[in-house]
Amino acid sequence: MWGYQKHFQISLQVYAEELFDEIDVKLKPKVFLFGILNEERTDRHPICIEPEDYGYSVKAFEEMENLAQQLEKVDKNRNIFHTIPSVHENHMNRISSNAKIEAIKKILYKEDVRGGTEKFVSYPTYVDGFFVYIVLEIDKKALDNHYSLTKNKTDEGYKISRSFIESAIDAFLKETPNYLKEPNRGLNIIERSMYELLRESGKQFMYSISQAGENFNGLHGFYDACNAISSLKYEGAEGLGKMIVAKKNHSNVRLTLELKEPIKISDFRKVRKFLELSDDKYLIVLDSELIYGLGEYIGKYNPKEESLFMINFISHYKWEVLHDNNSMMVVEYEQPNIPKDRMDRDNFYADLKRIFNDIDKRQLDDLWDITNEATKQSHGTMLVISDNVEIETKRLCKQSFSLEPFKLTPNIVLQITSIDGAVFLDKNSFCHAVGVILDGLATDKGDSSRGARYNSAIRYYEQVGKNHPTVLIIISEDGMINLIPNLKPQINHSEIIEAIKSLEEMSKSEEVKIKYFNHLMSFFTAGEFYLTKEECEKINELRKIIEDNKKDISIHKVYRDLKPNDEMNESFYLD
Repeated sequence: MWGYQKHFQISLQVYAEELFDEIDVKLKPKVFLFGILNEERTDRHPICIEPEDYGYSVKAFEEMENLAQQLEKVDKNRNIFHTIPSVHENHMNRISSNAKIEAIKKILYKEDVRGGTEKFVSYPTYVDGFFVYIVLEIDKKALDNHYSLTKNKTDEGYKISRSFIESAIDAFLKETPNYLKEPNRGLNIIERSMYELLRESGKQFMYSISQAGENFNGLHGFYDACNAISSLKYEGAEGLGKMIVAKKNHSNVRLTLELKEPIKISDFRKVRKFLELSDDKYLIVLDSELIYGLGEYIGKYNPKEESLFMINFISHYKWEVLHDNNSMMVVEYEQPNIPKDRMDRDNFYADLKRIFNDIDKRQLDDLWDITNEATKQSHGTMLVISDNVEIETKRLCKQSFSLEPFKLTPNIVLQITSIDGAVFLDKNSFCHAVGVILDGLATDKGDSSRGARYNSAIRYYEQVGKNHPTVLIIISEDGMINLIPNLKPQINHSEIIEAIKSLEEMSKSEEVKIKYFNHLMSFFTAGEFYLTKEECEKINELRKIIEDNKKDISIHKVYRDLKPNDEMNESFYLD
């Protein structure tokens, strides 16, 4: 399509990873370019995909134009013709563009036999005779894990975002085509900050919330208004309170205190003062522009209506958006994101399954709830979960408060973690002791940059904990959370076996493909921890054979011998 399309695609991929990793690393964005030739030229392919080996066949898109025409015809028959010629023309052009995008998406979904990603396509940009589309793929499972609204249009037919992530996707697909219009497309970096794009996404998502108030004057500026209100203090106190966003006289809201003259949301100081009157039961009621008073929820709200939202001011410069008790966006110091657990739930479950072989889902759920609540302890704390807890409680009884074992529940976690020392639990969430002062000898695995709590946990695990199934959860005062032992992720052992087979085939070949050899060795070096003693020896032997075969190459990378790790065992393999 043009000379630097590969460079441009790479820059988009890097930018997408930076943006969506900030939201959720499991979204795993993938970006490619799709181009359709729009000129009579013999020196260009009619359809181009960059990168060429992305995984979709160019042949699959040969019927795209016919499919787009069919979709366009259906859409035009459904739409009302505008009486103003210029408006009508723009409307028809938009229908045509949307039809081509839908045709591309239909073909992508048809060709994607695994069905593991959701596909999003930008509007086209004209580049050197091609209509170029930017295609973004997002992991479907990760996307579905986040709460989302169902309506993507207002009652008037205007498009709205169903989630903050969807707003971020839209922002990415609107921003990145702008760089296709530059003369040095592909050579220049994408200058706009990822954080700036996230803020734009937050503003965009707030239109979905403000439109619920059915007050046109409140559609714009609601995001900035909430930021301003959250930044203000009243008589030195942080702003805590809640607001209901809904149309006036909503059937599920009753005004208990009505203002004679509504307060404008733009009158930030007055709103901040009035916020002091709200609590968990009586909330400020507004339609995104005007505050009518205090009210309460009544009746049973139907969440499918998506007509009633809550703004919760959590602390200074921090607020969140909720629908039907589901947090959809958290904004802290004007930076929006999705609500996140301070720990990764999937990793927590996976690690505990590897440490406690016979633990079940109910036990994991209970321990997760307890741990998640403990992360809210402002001065930090430590949980010790062990199969040897009874013996350890007796051994450390002189430096702890031993208890009659009881089932620990989240509602008292903050209370029992309010004193210094660790909390001893078994895998059934029974608490055996609190305020435990751990012992242990000095170890070279400590970290001088971390505090006493973390290093105490390391010493205890190295001397005592590693002898029995044990996990220590350290919640530091600075917000850091660590699990000890810090297990490496599990991998598929079959990938290592296949890579060794490829290396063995290469050692028998007369022609050595240096690029592929370096790729394999980089794979082995990065995953050295997961290699068995026999595999290390085999790879080292094959590498030396291949290196001897390419002695005539003047410049090449030099690789060291790989060595097995004593901590490696079969629990690190998924298969």
